[in-house]
Formats: sequence, structure tokens, C-alpha cells
Amino acid sequence: MRQANTEDLPALRSLARTGLIHDPDADAIVDLLWSSAAEGCRIALESSGRIVGFALGSLRPARDEQPATGHVELIVVGPEYREQGHGRALLAELERRLTDAGAARLRIRGNPPDFAWPGIDIRYTPAVCLAAAAGYERLLDANSMLVDLATANLATEQDVERLAEAGIEVRRGRPEDEAALRAWSDEAFGGTWGQEAAMALRKDPPTLHVAVRDGAFLGFAGHGMQRVGMFGPMGTDEAARGLGIGAVLLRRCLADQRDAGIDVVEIGWVGPARFYSKTVGARLGRVFWAFEKPAAA
Repeated sequence: MRQANTEDLPALRSLARTGLIHDPDADAIVDLLWSSAAEGCRIALESSGRIVGFALGSLRPARDEQPATGHVELIVVGPEYREQGHGRALLAELERRLTDAGAARLRIRGNPPDFAWPGIDIRYTPAVCLAAAAGYERLLDANSMLVDLATANLATEQDVERLAEAGIEVRRGRPEDEAALRAWSDEAFGGTWGQEAAMALRKDPPTLHVAVRDGAFLGFAGHGMQRVGMFGPMGTDEAARGLGIGAVLLRRCLADQRDAGIDVVEIGWVGPARFYSKTVGARLGRVFWAFEKPAAA
């Protein structure tokens, strides 16, 4: 077992393609989680000079009353090398390195803003079993919803006109929006939504749509921040809710993704399932279990 380096990335992507059978963008997932991994927490497992498994982890610093947290982001073992204890060994080594880096607790859960999933997709059942065997306790479940873009109603023209009559402009975000948008999002929603919105604004073209009135942001929605087939996050200022802003922003983002050739969009880490179902015919899809345990003393 050794520290992985950038020359290993082709082999890691290849392993991920064989292991992440429910995630067709496995290459992009590896690149995303590689870029956000903590120092020393990119691990390769070799056998006879060949990489047969790997693990990636990230560290979330302590903030407010939350302790420093080590996140187990991804563990993959080649099919022919499973059931030999390699997954357990990779997890134990990753836990050790995260603890040495200062983690007071360990989580198998997304670490925004750079995350691929909110937890373990329960269809990856061996990973769920590995977490339980390693002493992790389940946190709250998380869900994603799926939208078939061929059948979803993505028309927005009339709603955009209606909002314009109320003095609300709906438009694509611009790179120069970043500072003001992040300040507003941090104040209105907290968390990492402002960082994720900034990620979308840096794409060409920006994958973010906003609603603005008198120079003030009322809402935003974005897509493709972490993975091109994902939608979210989305937020509307509390004082502006009920005007239909969220529905317009959602549909504009999904229209971008449809125009890019995407057939089915995943709405990640869903909150208001009824809203998405009613607005674009989204259906509940993936189920994720998140896990946590204290770091070893």
C-alpha cells in the first residue's frame, strides 16, 4: 500500500469504471474526488506491481461547534481481488491517515462543495456491509430524484414574462456575480451553497441561473458543479417564495442539460420531493446511507 500519484490516475479511472456500475461518469468522479482529497489521503493498493484497489479521503476542518471530520470518499477494489480483505485494509489505512491529519470523527458522507454522493448508494451493498463491519453508525438517509428530460415540461417563457412584469429579471449567471452572490447565499442559506454557485459561475458558459430585482438576488439554481448530470443546489430568498421563481430556475437549468444531450438528470440530496415531482415530473430514484463513527484515539 502506498501513496498514489498523478501517474496512477489512468489505472484508478479504469478500476472505477469496473466498480462504479451505477455511475457511468466514473472517470469524472475519480478526478473530482482526487482534486479534493486531503494531503496523504490518496492511497493505492498494489499486488505484483499492479494497482488492484485505491481509496480517497478528504478532511473538513473544525468550524463553529463541529469537530474536524475525515470523509471516506471512495474505495474501489478490482472485481477479481474482492473478498480478500483489501477493502477493509484500504479503509483502515485511510482512517489512520485521516486521524493523523487531525480528524476527530470519520464519516462516509459527501463533503461539499466537492462531493460525488451524499453517502453510499445502497445498491453498492458490499460497501454498506464494509461500513457496518468497521463500526460505523448510520446517519439520516438521503435521496436523489431522477428527471426524464424527454418528457419534462421545461417551458419558461410565460413565467419569465410574468416575473419581469413584477420587476424580477431571470437570467444566466455571470462571472462578475460571484462576490455578491456568495455574500447573499452565505447570509440567506449558509453552508456551502455559495461556494457551489461560484463553481458554476466559473464554467463556460456558467451553469447557473439567477433571479434579480433592483440589483438584489432573490434566487439561484445551478447544475453540473460536481457532475454534469446533476442538478442543484437551488435556493430562493424566504421573502420571495411563492412567486414561482424556483420553478423557472429549475426548468432553465434542466433545459441547459437537455440541450447538452443529457437524457436523465439526477437531483442530488433532495429536500422538497413534492416540488420536484409536481414541477418537472421527477421521481424518487437513488437511496443513500451515510455513516459516522469517532476517530480512534
